Amino acid sequence: MKKMNNSDFVTINEIIKNLDIQYNENKHKKEEIISECWRDTAGEKIINFARFYAISDDNVLTIVCSDSFVANELFFSKDKFIEFLNLKLKNTGYEIRDMIFDYKKWEEKNNEIR
Repeated sequence: MKKMNNSDFVTINEIIKNLDIQYNENKHKKEEIISECWRDTAGEKIINFARFYAISDDNVLTIVCSDSFVANELFFSKDKFIEFLNLKLKNTGYEIRDMIFDYKKWEEKNNEIR
């Protein structure tokens, strides 16, 4: 009978590390696709005042806005944005469930872009 060596086994830490790497790669890919769809859907004029910020695990899209007025105006068109985004995302397997327009994180996002 062959004696087993401890090096033949994959540790739980290695499995968790690999799953974490896969999760982060998939999340990054998802963010890139949705960010691009947002830019296409919103258009040049809106992009100057409202940018992709994040997508949650439960498919809630957060858009940062330059001020509360922009956030409020976009909020009134939220359903149309979700409809158009989901049409663009149809073949990707992603779907937007809801949107949040947040003006408080605008400076953070602008500093990230620079």
